[in-house]
Amino acid sequence: MSAVSEQFMQALHHLDEQRDPGPLVELTAEDAVLTKLGDHREATGPEGARGFWEEYRGVFDTISTEFTHTVDGEGSSCLEWTSTATLPDGADLSYRGVTVIDVDGEQVTGVRTYYDSAAFVGPSGG
Repeated sequence: MSAVSEQFMQALHHLDEQRDPGPLVELTAEDAVLTKLGDHREATGPEGARGFWEEYRGVFDTISTEFTHTVDGEGSSCLEWTSTATLPDGADLSYRGVTVIDVDGEQVTGVRTYYDSAAFVGPSGG
């Protein structure tokens, strides 16, 4: 596993536990672009990353992420994960996804997150 992949995973655990995006922001390059599946907005640079990660963490009351598989390539890493969370209304949630990080040296230059968005949709009444 690459050093940046390991740092990214540790920083995400810190965000999960402390609600502090600081370590993720520190890893983010000035020209980084962050996106997530289903969201047509992009966040850029460290300050964009701060908002991106704060918005992500704000969805949950509690969350814990387990990284299940990592593939490192030249200039990018693919991180598979499962998250278990509690929403602010007390509902439990578990969902899986993949985060692709692009890396240049020791900084993250891109984040693309793909996840099972159906986990966030409640059963339809009727």
